[in-house]
Amino acid sequence: MRNLKHLKTQWLCLLAFTLCCPVLIFAQSTATPARLHGDSISWLDQLLLEDSIGILEVRLETDLKHLMRTKADEKYQPAVFKYKNKAGEEKIYNAEVKPRGKTRKEICVHPPLKLKIKKADLTNAGMLPFNEMKIVWECKPSGSFEQFIYKEFMAYRLYNRVTPASFRAKLLKINLVDTNSPTKVIEKIGFIVEDEDQVADRLASLEMAERPKDSKQFARQHFLNFVLFEYMIGNTDWAFGNMHNTRFFEHITSKKVIPVPYDFDYSGLVNAPYAIPHESLPIQNVRERYFKGGVVNAPEGMILRKQFLDSKQAVLDCIKNFPHFDKFTQQDVMDFILEFYRELEDEKRFLRILNP
Repeated sequence: MRNLKHLKTQWLCLLAFTLCCPVLIFAQSTATPARLHGDSISWLDQLLLEDSIGILEVRLETDLKHLMRTKADEKYQPAVFKYKNKAGEEKIYNAEVKPRGKTRKEICVHPPLKLKIKKADLTNAGMLPFNEMKIVWECKPSGSFEQFIYKEFMAYRLYNRVTPASFRAKLLKINLVDTNSPTKVIEKIGFIVEDEDQVADRLASLEMAERPKDSKQFARQHFLNFVLFEYMIGNTDWAFGNMHNTRFFEHITSKKVIPVPYDFDYSGLVNAPYAIPHESLPIQNVRERYFKGGVVNAPEGMILRKQFLDSKQAVLDCIKNFPHFDKFTQQDVMDFILEFYRELEDEKRFLRILNP
């Protein structure tokens, strides 16, 4: 774990999302004005500025045969990342990549990646040293798997609207090139996920290497945002005990812990063909919602209910205005989220969900 000692509040971080989706009224700001990084921005911020709403086309070159042959080892290997900026200038970064993930690493044509750029290269270019990001791309070369990627990206986008205590992501069209066959290009739709250190920096916090020992350590509002959002998208593929698909950030001054989710491919919203609930859960498929947030008392449950209900139109507009869904996917996502709001609108039903 790489703990950062400096704080920041770059409100630029939400630019890409406010252009498409209105800010939800219950977005709770965690980072408070502390010390700015001058005019510097991160590499991810730069990608967002190049193309904040659309899909940025990039080229990733690496020894693909070696990557696939040694994917179980999860070791970094050399790579080159390229793209053209708005001015038409080609930006080239020497990088490293390694396989990551669990299920997708085993069943997908190419595993998800961790991308790392040298911090010195970023700082020499006037950027902040947030240099490690996840790359998620379509599992298999088909239109349906491309839509699964768009749906998972939408999950990140919606949680950005719930709270800044979330991972940001940028859509990419990735031209993947095996350095052993440089004339062959494999086109993939994917997205890149924010460096954990940058999330910590935005939230004036430090990433925790271990889970909190006591649930009382949690910042309650962030905990409630987390568990109800996971219920909203039908995701049970997370756990605090082993930090599965969860990262924890301890606020520097309050010492309260902020849980932040990631990897939503097992959610009912995405509904990937390989996604199944854990055998310990009383549901048969991922489209069945199940609340894993423990006991939420009625007063705070009613406050949370109002907050999410107030977000309804903003959430639906965000889905409706997303330009990359096909008609079937857009309707499927809309119907699934509307089902959640119907549950919230029934007060007694909602309280039973929180306290079965």
